[in-house]
Amino acid sequence: MTDAQTIASRFMQALNERDFETIGTFLDEDVALDSLTGLRTIGADPLRMGVMNYFRHFDETFSDMVLMHDAFGQRVAVDVTARGIYRETMPGFAAASGQSYSIPSVFVFEFENGAVTRLSHYRNIRVFEEALAR
Repeated sequence: MTDAQTIASRFMQALNERDFETIGTFLDEDVALDSLTGLRTIGADPLRMGVMNYFRHFDETFSDMVLMHDAFGQRVAVDVTARGIYRETMPGFAAASGQSYSIPSVFVFEFENGAVTRLSHYRNIRVFEEALAR
């Protein structure tokens, strides 16, 4: 496993544990987060706050991790299954009523000098919205 893969794996573990302090140790101060809703957040503190806000709405964990990396060790993709419960209505989504879901997701990490400089979160938003509408 490359150093970048190790960091990505530990980051995902910290997400599952809601260990936002550890998450912060992996981030470049000017990290960019491209969220699944299409919004971009810049900065380590705004990223952590955005992730905490997301988990307020969605009690979600990530499993079945498959890590992939580019030849240069600058990008790592983590293919996961996101399993969760929609517990508080998030603007732009259906009303929350405790809907459970299981959906494929992908995180792409970009690294520079051993720190995460960009994190992108992808999933089929239509499939996600359909799961929340049930």
